[in-house]
Amino acid sequence: MKFPYKNYPNGKGGFDSYAVIEVNLSLPGKDRPRSKRFEALIDSGTGRCIFLCTLGRAIGLDVENGEVEQSYGISGTATVSYLHDIHLYAPSGVIAIRAAFTENLPVAGILGMRGFFEHFKVTFDPIAQRCELERIHRA
Repeated sequence: MKFPYKNYPNGKGGFDSYAVIEVNLSLPGKDRPRSKRFEALIDSGTGRCIFLCTLGRAIGLDVENGEVEQSYGISGTATVSYLHDIHLYAPSGVIAIRAAFTENLPVAGILGMRGFFEHFKVTFDPIAQRCELERIHRA
């Protein structure tokens, strides 16, 4: 599956291109209601999938009752997040993952190494301005 990069304002009068896909979230279990579709950034530099707390609450999570995790980004500032088992609905189907939910995120969601890259072979093509995903099915 190939997805074109999307351009977003960079705050300096220009635009930067990013690999994003539309996804949904739900609580684990059959026939659970899903969130509305939203764009999530594909980021190989992020350790795990992270979403805004408002998305977790929208699917019925008591976000703050999750396992507490502190992470440190490039700024060195600690970010508190709460871990929960959820279902991620990506273009190739549903994936059971453990994701972080936080109040401090500049986008709705980031698809990171744990939870996303372990299920997909991801190829970034900055020349063609697209990202290619190939689902990995493990035995």
